[in-house]
Amino acid sequence: MPGVVDHLVRLGLSEYESRAYVAIVTLGEATVKEISEESGVPRSRAYDVMHRLAEKGFVEVGSSSPRCYRANEPTAASSQLMEEIRHANEEILRDLSEIGRRANAQENPIWTVKGDWAIDHKVSEVTESARREVTVLCFNNRSVIRYAKVLSEAARQKDVTVLISPQIDGFDGLLGRCHLMTFEQTAVYPFEIGGVLEDKGFVTSDGRYCIEMLMRTDQDVSLLLTREGEARRAMVIFGTILNVFTRQSIELLVRGAVPAPSGPGTPTQNGRVK
Repeated sequence: MPGVVDHLVRLGLSEYESRAYVAIVTLGEATVKEISEESGVPRSRAYDVMHRLAEKGFVEVGSSSPRCYRANEPTAASSQLMEEIRHANEEILRDLSEIGRRANAQENPIWTVKGDWAIDHKVSEVTESARREVTVLCFNNRSVIRYAKVLSEAARQKDVTVLISPQIDGFDGLLGRCHLMTFEQTAVYPFEIGGVLEDKGFVTSDGRYCIEMLMRTDQDVSLLLTREGEARRAMVIFGTILNVFTRQSIELLVRGAVPAPSGPGTPTQNGRVK
């Protein structure tokens, strides 16, 4: 019962409503006294709780005395609840979008994103915002697997180049039409901070930071994905001198890269991939 109650609470019912509804489903048909005893909802509150459940369409009310209740079909009740949530979500998104349009835009060129869901969403957003070209350096090949679907879908309409370290086993077919290239373990990395390429990524000399992925798009947007201890962090950079650093870093490594054995791309004289 506790697990079902918790899920109903997440879907928008109060705890008392959730407990009372599970109780009436269990009992089949019951009075307020019986529902209170089964659910643990105080009898003084149970009348109001059952009234709200009836208003929401979760229970039916009998005409007997004392008054009896029975649960409506759980599937129908759940569908009704999900429909209400969907409508509420649409209104929230509409209202927040309107508030955002009225807000004064802040000219902040660098943003930090934390949390796996937020980072994954931002990688997708930056990739989708590109008009023609996306280039990705993956110092940790697990990043390739994590974002393979996003990159392969983008490659249907855009020029997407993905650089990975020589260990490419298991990547066949994952990246679709992306231009897959490899850079040598001994490549000269354009980071004055110094460091070494390991399985988990490019680790700085002091061991404090690990660069997992570097992305740049033709919209002059860069995304740097790092791990600091156990925490992942994405820095998104819009139209600043730091984008020059990103572009030069990528171009230096692209010039020294070679097409992966299964990759469709071939480098030109200036290191670009067609």
